[in-house]
Amino acid sequence: MAHDAPGEERLARPAEGSTARTDRRRTPVNERNKGWYWLFLAPFFGAFFPWIYNTNDPEFIGMPFFYWYQMLWVPLTVILTIVVYLKTRGDR
Repeated sequence: MAHDAPGEERLARPAEGSTARTDRRRTPVNERNKGWYWLFLAPFFGAFFPWIYNTNDPEFIGMPFFYWYQMLWVPLTVILTIVVYLKTRGDR
């Protein structure tokens, strides 16, 4: 016990009869892949500047670009959210 490896955390044993779990595979939230959260900025900036998509052309199935561009961001945002969740959820 006196010679722990450097950087290794010492985990306390739960009291007898306790239901507390210690799991070394789980990483603290602040150490997970935080870089993936930057993907949440893509939908924000994709819709933040309306002068970029404020046109009628190109049309898609008779719908002006202004409308279908915004509706395209809905499934894209869902996909990006799923990717970020899967990459940052850790070992479960």
